[in-house]
Amino acid sequence: MFSDNKALHLGKIYRLIEQFELISRTDLAKLSGLAPASVTNLTKILIDNHFILERTVQNTLARGRPSVGLAVSNFFWQLLCITVSPHKVEISLCELNGKQIYKQDYTISPQNYVQLDNNILKFIDNFQQAHTINKEQLLAVSVSVVGKINAEKEGIIQLGNHNMFCHITPKLAQLFNCPILLSEHFQLWLLAESTVGSLISQNNVIFIELDDTINVSILLSGNLLHKQSKMNVDNMHMPKFSQLSDETFPELDTIDRYKLINQVTFPAIVQLIDKYLPNDLATPEQKISLFCQKTEENQPLALTILEHITDNLAYALMNLINIFSSEKIMFNSPLLRIKEPLFNQLSAKLHKNLLQDLKIDLVTSQYDWNSPLIACSAIKQGIYDGNLIKDSIN
Repeated sequence: MFSDNKALHLGKIYRLIEQFELISRTDLAKLSGLAPASVTNLTKILIDNHFILERTVQNTLARGRPSVGLAVSNFFWQLLCITVSPHKVEISLCELNGKQIYKQDYTISPQNYVQLDNNILKFIDNFQQAHTINKEQLLAVSVSVVGKINAEKEGIIQLGNHNMFCHITPKLAQLFNCPILLSEHFQLWLLAESTVGSLISQNNVIFIELDDTINVSILLSGNLLHKQSKMNVDNMHMPKFSQLSDETFPELDTIDRYKLINQVTFPAIVQLIDKYLPNDLATPEQKISLFCQKTEENQPLALTILEHITDNLAYALMNLINIFSSEKIMFNSPLLRIKEPLFNQLSAKLHKNLLQDLKIDLVTSQYDWNSPLIACSAIKQGIYDGNLIKDSIN
């Protein structure tokens, strides 16, 4: 059995090797602060258990024996990443570095939510029939949920804006003899961007994710204010910007109707699309795609809807920026298809209303909305803290 301290050191050494490809043991000792003998022992354990490997580095300017560097090994361990969103389940088999080997998408609808756990098991069975998975080489299974999970991290309690309960972790534990990691997609996105993504060196950032729900989190002085949950901005009260504010959910009373969640999330936007861009499309994704297409074509009614979206987002973000003095907003949404007009409007409205001397940059995620690397980040974090290395060896 490994002590927690030794597992932590193994994770630290692995992360340094991943960060500095072909690093020597001498440099590892300097960077890690560990004794050379300890580094030699730890790297041997990682090599023996297929996490890293030795590679020769031939210096063409010098004679003699080539030097040896350490690199991450992507030839043994594999990761199974499952992203569960309101209308789709995506399954990917990945290498240790997150590179996708196989990927398969499966469509679901709210009618499937009652039997969601069984449906996911059927999808996995179908995936395994199409693509060989060697379970002995499976380091972990990561399930990323575009919604909410329970405190025990065993079940899905909300998908999109639908409340439900899907006891998925115990079901998956019957299929796989490896750790099952259940996480919220938004939290994994924050983790991926702030630890291995494009915001490693950033200190004051607002993260916003917009789809069927709206998720917001704040990076302040390099630390996430809400490490285990998102900020609750759903009930933020919006002004009436135009008649569209009354047309998202006209059946609601004005207090509920003017809540941010009922003005800019996809269920609200779809109401406006159906009213101003008549269509016979079946799914919200198709309707959002139609809206993006019409916006790209500068269709006046589509641009009116875009104005409504940016009015509300700018108002909500302006208050957060003025409170936290944020320097960047990282925006993630399927609406990034119309990034240029969306960002242009948001930037203009923000800079018009921000406190003096405050400047803000709008940036996009390093990762695609449905990238398996987001689900992979949960497994990566388990490797970095040593727990998954410890579990695989024990």
